[in-house]
Amino acid sequence: KSSVGNTVMGGNVLGLMSELSTRKNADGSSAATGLKHVTKDKQTWRKEFNKDAKSPVTKPKAVVKIAPKKLAKKKPTGLPILEYQERGMKWVVENQTKESAMKEGENGMLVIDITDVKQQVYIYNCDEVTIKIKGNKFKSLIIDKCTKVNAIFDTIISGCELVNSSKIAVQVDGVCPAFTIDKTIGVTLWMSEGTMKVTSIATSMSSEMNVSIPDGDDRKEMPIPEQFVHKLTAGSVTSE
Repeated sequence: KSSVGNTVMGGNVLGLMSELSTRKNADGSSAATGLKHVTKDKQTWRKEFNKDAKSPVTKPKAVVKIAPKKLAKKKPTGLPILEYQERGMKWVVENQTKESAMKEGENGMLVIDITDVKQQVYIYNCDEVTIKIKGNKFKSLIIDKCTKVNAIFDTIISGCELVNSSKIAVQVDGVCPAFTIDKTIGVTLWMSEGTMKVTSIATSMSSEMNVSIPDGDDRKEMPIPEQFVHKLTAGSVTSE
């Protein structure tokens, strides 16, 4: 066998090309003249095209889990206020927190002493406080933009309004003729036996509302409906 054949059978392609380039044809030209250049993607002898060759195993990148950041609870900002304002005959409770109530109140409970039935109480932007309103009667109570606030009172002449708040509990020891609940989530109304016979409850854009009434020596808690069925009857809308 010729050296060229031996080179091919040995699989030495590069050696074959080198040997052809040194050989001469009868006309004196190189034996490699006229051969086409083989690009890398067609060089099937390369190990990339070897089916038996094992591809390098790429280790999957470790997934780093980032725990979601807990949003810090926003505390009421501003100076804590508990004062009576002659103009409007209004008690104002503002920006009170559990910490400020411990300093200002009685065992952590804020106390308001009603001296005139025309007085009203306005509770605004408070968090985790209990407010006891002493006195037989007063005009009205408004709880606005509060969280986890408890209010305890005897009798209201006009009514009690809860607005833009969450987790509010109201305890009526006397009578409250009307409750208005607007844009509030989480309400519990503790009714006395006297008020549950006369009171009305109006709700709007609110949820998770309950009313607790006396039931013998115990109490019975009932949800306040959030959904209604509306019907057109004789040209008017009725709700159930």
